[in-house]
Amino acid sequence: MDARKLFIFCVLLFPLAAPAANWPGWRGPDGTGVTPEKDLPVKWSATENVRWKVPLQGAGVSAPVVWEDRIFLTASDGRHNDRLHVYCHHRDDGRLLWHTRLFGSALPEGQFPPGGMAVPTPATDGKHVYALFGTGDLACLDFAGKPVWVRSLAQEYGPFRNRWGMAASPLLMGNLLVQVDHWGQSYLLGVDAGSGANRWRTVRDASVNWSSPVAAKVKGKLQIIAAGTYKVKGYDADSGAEIWSVTGTQMQCIPTPVVHDDMLYVVSGRSHYTLAIRLDGSRGDLTETHVKWKAESGAAYTTSPLCYGGHYYYVEDTGWGNCLNAATGETVWRERMGGRKYHASLLAGDGKVYFTSEEGIITVIKAGEKFQVLSKNNLGESIVATPAVSNGQLFIRGEKHLFCIGQK
Repeated sequence: MDARKLFIFCVLLFPLAAPAANWPGWRGPDGTGVTPEKDLPVKWSATENVRWKVPLQGAGVSAPVVWEDRIFLTASDGRHNDRLHVYCHHRDDGRLLWHTRLFGSALPEGQFPPGGMAVPTPATDGKHVYALFGTGDLACLDFAGKPVWVRSLAQEYGPFRNRWGMAASPLLMGNLLVQVDHWGQSYLLGVDAGSGANRWRTVRDASVNWSSPVAAKVKGKLQIIAAGTYKVKGYDADSGAEIWSVTGTQMQCIPTPVVHDDMLYVVSGRSHYTLAIRLDGSRGDLTETHVKWKAESGAAYTTSPLCYGGHYYYVEDTGWGNCLNAATGETVWRERMGGRKYHASLLAGDGKVYFTSEEGIITVIKAGEKFQVLSKNNLGESIVATPAVSNGQLFIRGEKHLFCIGQK
């Protein structure tokens, strides 16, 4: 193995070597929605324990991304939402450090109105920030906001044809991984993070999906896992080659799969199932051999689940919270969380699980077999984006403001 390949291998085996205080991409340091941090906020309101809040411009539901003293957000505006924005705020007081404006290269066939073209969450490695927009534009900026490279995937491979627009967030694992599932030719793309050039591109037999890819180290090898039309698949991170598949998802997938230990948890669609799949390095069609359990998942159509403390949690779009035994799939409890609709994905840490409703109420429960509500917190505006965690603080993107929640 030559030195360059050895370097790439080491980066891929030990990705996201960011301190726990950083929240560098979609669903945190390891993409699971779980943080190891302690002393997380429990109770707040529109005025209590709000360290600061700053107004937001444009449309966008991408989650905040945090690296040390910087918070990154994306947004879009304009008649067609084709004016694209990357914002960098200071974590201490929310002040705007810089703002970079880009221009969309193509219009997709649809969009999610609250999100415009800024639904995918950006990613950062502490030196650069990477952003994908619904216009098909993929950009790398340095920490001063200067573009390093910009690509139009829409011009290269065709506009995104997805009736609610692009939602899959880029995954930074040494390389930058982008999942594009739509009515056109779907594909998984491995991009060199430094240059923006393709390392590989793998065609996918999938149609319209909104799920983001995740990474798993299986028997010492890094895999990229993507849920999609009727199947979830594992790919070799270095070459993009398909390794395995399991049939059992619905036609359209929105939640991001969750990797926990040597298991993969996948949920999709209304009135469908969660699949718990063993990851052991096997190849080929694993449908009949590697599904450890399958459990009805109700209307868990949009939000991504998580595993925490031996339990598997998810919330149905209509506000029913669920806790299952992660090893067996047996129901531990199913309780009404309140709120009419849920879009934001779950967050857990410090012995707590956070459920965020579109109405702006975040219900904090004690993790475990006994259902116990610790608090219900109303910020007074709609929340669709998933919160981020850093240094014991919550960063919440509301409809109109970015909030920092923590003890004053």
